[in-house]
Amino acid sequence: MPAETIRLRTLQQPSHVERLLEAFSARNDILPGDAYRIRDPAALPVSLQRLASKASLDGRVWMCWARAMRTWLFTGEMSLDASRERRATVLHINVYGEDGNLQEAGSWKPHHDGNWQRCAD
Repeated sequence: MPAETIRLRTLQQPSHVERLLEAFSARNDILPGDAYRIRDPAALPVSLQRLASKASLDGRVWMCWARAMRTWLFTGEMSLDASRERRATVLHINVYGEDGNLQEAGSWKPHHDGNWQRCAD
């Protein structure tokens, strides 16, 4: 197995993807600065509980943030093919609102300056 494939598979581990998803959500101007993380799936709105459960079953990482009456659910997974192609870690990320509707979806990679860059699909 090529060394690059081994490295990318290591990066696919849920804990690594979770750290990247957290960095994406914190630096992408989607969330207000005082949003807090909800870690307990039972504390999520029912519509988001279903999405978080499905994400977990599908091998994706989920992360939920809230502020006052607003809630955001992020799901993410690393794309091996896109990461290989771009020679950088690429996450496919979905962002849902509290009603469970998809607000944004796309592939993103971290930029060296700490920001995230959207990848052309």
